[in-house]
Amino acid sequence: MKKFTRVLGFTLIALVALAAVGLPYWFGMEAEKTYGAMLEQLSGSSGLQFTGKNYQRGWLSSTAETVIRHPQIPIELSAQHRISHGPLPLDRMLEGDWRFTPVQAHIASQITLAAVGKQKPLNLPPLSTETTFRLNGGGTVHAEMSPIKTTGAKGETIDWRGMSADMTFDRAWRKIRFDALMPSLTVTAPDQGEMTLSRLSLHSDTQEGIAGYSFGDASLNVGQLEFGNAAGRVGLKGFALSSTARPAGDNVSLVIHYTLDEALVAEERFGPGKLVIEARHLDAAALVKFKNEIDALTRGNLPPAQAGMIVAGKAMELIALLSKKAPEVEITQLSFKTRDGEISGKGKFVLDGRKRDIARNPMQMLMAFAGDLELAIPAAVLKRLLTPQIRRDIAAYRRSGALTADDVAHLGPEAMAEIVDRVFPQYLARNDFTRLLIEESGVYKLRLTIRQGQLLINGKPWHIPTQMTLASLGTSDKVFRSP
Repeated sequence: MKKFTRVLGFTLIALVALAAVGLPYWFGMEAEKTYGAMLEQLSGSSGLQFTGKNYQRGWLSSTAETVIRHPQIPIELSAQHRISHGPLPLDRMLEGDWRFTPVQAHIASQITLAAVGKQKPLNLPPLSTETTFRLNGGGTVHAEMSPIKTTGAKGETIDWRGMSADMTFDRAWRKIRFDALMPSLTVTAPDQGEMTLSRLSLHSDTQEGIAGYSFGDASLNVGQLEFGNAAGRVGLKGFALSSTARPAGDNVSLVIHYTLDEALVAEERFGPGKLVIEARHLDAAALVKFKNEIDALTRGNLPPAQAGMIVAGKAMELIALLSKKAPEVEITQLSFKTRDGEISGKGKFVLDGRKRDIARNPMQMLMAFAGDLELAIPAAVLKRLLTPQIRRDIAAYRRSGALTADDVAHLGPEAMAEIVDRVFPQYLARNDFTRLLIEESGVYKLRLTIRQGQLLINGKPWHIPTQMTLASLGTSDKVFRSP
């Protein structure tokens, strides 16, 4: 009995030892298969080319290299990988990393950006990533790029505060969640001024569904974007773009939100603003087919002119396919505040090609497209928009000598405001666009209608505006003369 027990004990120890020796190698083979499948998946869905090179498989770990290219961009990413085999990353444990969660593989990567051909090398810090493949084939990725502050040969400076990103994915790469954050980037050029981008974040949470279309949520947020110099600055604060895609039968329903806290233009501030767009009855299969064709075209490395023509043709094919479901786009909310009042609106457009052959006759699209758009614009906003033209006309009268020195001397701020008020109704009445607006209690209404290829504004045909001056309005230079 004791002899049997000793034999059994030795057998168990041998099996454990064999497993300890064999499992890492077996997981190494599985990790290589997963690595290859990952490159194939990324190449098929991202529009980039992921090429695996120099895969060296060992017992506890392996090494590999991946080259990432875009056919139309003269740069490439080179990723150097150290792959620790599961179920326990023994090589990392020997270095003091005591994480006992069983995994298929753990990959530490350094990704560097390099120029291709005659392009100058790019001096940017590497992107460090930690990828973990779970036993079920899913996994996580954590990426970080270190801050950098550098000065160029011409005195331009770059202050980059780094970035971080996290991604989770399932075994088939059909359910993916991604989050990225960049604290700030400041670029200063001595002759052009400064550009600042801060608190940039990206988020997406999608899952593959009908016809391979990825449904879910995505968003882009920008805390601040500003550029310019002492002469003037332009910027945005609190900009957010979000989208939600949901299945509706074999179609896609899409809702897009734009919000803006504040806009800065030439020291004048506007906002907040909001725009909500809903798209319905979008053919999921047609959208996926178009994406796949464009991805294949991108990888084909065709000349830009030829690629552009093919893309235009594919886009017309997509429109023809989508029209068979009568897709509609509705502006459910539009508002933008200015110091002179709030601009608001709504609208809805439909492309109904169910009884038309747009694929064979693209001109049929004009007849299939219909819709309405309503805008409400305060009178003070229109006056502000027309004031620059009025001022240019006054300047033209001054240059022509039609105004005396005494007239010019009296054109102060109050007199200028009085002139603008006086000629504003004439501009509205004779301008090819504003003459069609309807005034209601100090607010001008616009209703744009498209039917049967005809464009109407408040029920009247609209034509391309012609140039308008005070002279064309029949306005005499006497309106500028002092009493």
